[in-house]
Amino acid sequence: MRHLVCVPYSVSNLHKMAKELGIKRCWFHNGRYPHYDIPKRRIEEILAREDVTVVDGHDVLRICKGASEGKG
Repeated sequence: MRHLVCVPYSVSNLHKMAKELGIKRCWFHNGRYPHYDIPKRRIEEILAREDVTVVDGHDVLRICKGASEGKG
């Protein structure tokens, strides 16, 4: 599994991106750091897109935390 987040990060932008990628809504996790799980069978297809960048887990948290810290 890989996790999908977006920049600029927001849940609405995340849902929009997932819809554009044809990612099922049931793969969405609405926890402390909302994200979508991407199954192995879709990873290669999604990575082939020019607007997708692979980042490590630390960057995923930085993206999500940065968005939540910017609110308020």
